[in-house]
Amino acid sequence: MNYKCNKLPHSEIEVEITLPFAEFESQVKRAVVLLSEEIEIEGFRKGKAPYEMVKQRIGEAAIYERAADIAVRKVWSEVFDRMTVLGELSAENPLIGRPEVSITKLAPGNDLEFKVKITILPSVKLPDYQAIAKRVRGEKKEIAVEDKEIDEALNWLRDSRTKLVTVDREAKKGDRVEVDFQISRGGVKIENGESKNHPLILGQEKFLPGFEGAVMGMKKGDKKEFTLEIPKNWHDDALAGKPFDFSVTMGLVQDRQTPEATDEFAKTLGNYESLDALKANIREGLETEKKEKESQRIKALMIEDIAKQAEIDVPETLVTSELEKMKQELDANITQVGMKWEDYLLHIKKSEEDLKRDWREEAVRRVRIALCLRAIANEEHVTAPEEEIAERAQQYLQRFGSIKEAEKAIDPEALREYIRGIVRNEKVFSALENIK
Repeated sequence: MNYKCNKLPHSEIEVEITLPFAEFESQVKRAVVLLSEEIEIEGFRKGKAPYEMVKQRIGEAAIYERAADIAVRKVWSEVFDRMTVLGELSAENPLIGRPEVSITKLAPGNDLEFKVKITILPSVKLPDYQAIAKRVRGEKKEIAVEDKEIDEALNWLRDSRTKLVTVDREAKKGDRVEVDFQISRGGVKIENGESKNHPLILGQEKFLPGFEGAVMGMKKGDKKEFTLEIPKNWHDDALAGKPFDFSVTMGLVQDRQTPEATDEFAKTLGNYESLDALKANIREGLETEKKEKESQRIKALMIEDIAKQAEIDVPETLVTSELEKMKQELDANITQVGMKWEDYLLHIKKSEEDLKRDWREEAVRRVRIALCLRAIANEEHVTAPEEEIAERAQQYLQRFGSIKEAEKAIDPEALREYIRGIVRNEKVFSALENIK
């Protein structure tokens, strides 16, 4: 047996292999035995029929196809081991994906010739990532929390504890109301132009412009008809710039009783002695949140810049795999809102192939970043401690009701590899942030 390696683009290698007939012949004989065990030939026990009888029964081509299948498996394993020993394959550039086998010559009495195309994890020529990390870190913004942000957060807390009291009076600004309405044009109700018990907070202007003003002053049970012209810049072109007739019935008026921002209110929210203590806690929380967002922004900038400047022959196998992950992510999100994948594609008027074509640039970007993170981990001698991986895996599995449920839902080894990657990347970013 002999072979020849040809390097191809995108980190692929094509291995041409020739198996002399003198060696291939034993696989042909083995194929005859296996095939004769699978068929009935009168006068012979299974597995004992001679070559000519099997050939007459199923044809010589079938014998050689089975022999080629046996030989390819055995010979490729030997070639792979030899390539590893000779350094043609290495632990730094392992195989990814499945080998693609194509038979190029298969005929009775002839050598067997076939090709195996493999993809290896590519080498990554990193730029001066330490210099990039230092430069990007210099772009870090100072974190400041403005008083108006604290006021907005405080108002949100007040609104979240608003009491709703149903009242028998005219609706006014700030009230919560529920209305039944119907929208028509030229006496014909428009599509999706009807709603029952539609909630509104008057004054927030979150509905059609002019609608909330028109229903102010109405009491429960009041009916009103009016015409509104939809703004020309309205998001729905079918409605934009046109007048429509509204028929409205007030169903409910509620007074929104929002607590004042006082020391007593602060005490109802937890262990706060005063309103100032609550505001200090809000400020601290906003600062922590902003610092984390800025840290994430800097991390993203660092690795984006490194990945752009790195020299990588990106394998198509990894891009295809990433595109499939992106599809699964979107599919999961669509399922959560109760929509089917096929219906979503019809809604956006695109095929799955169209989406993957649109996503391709993003998929390549993600692959480049992942490869750079792995390369930096090697350069910085970053490892993920097994104890930490085991601890995080255990924390993840605790989300399930029982070990049996967890085992059904997820592959433990796949989970460990996933967590290993997360831990490694966290430590890579930590190394980049601490480069002097």
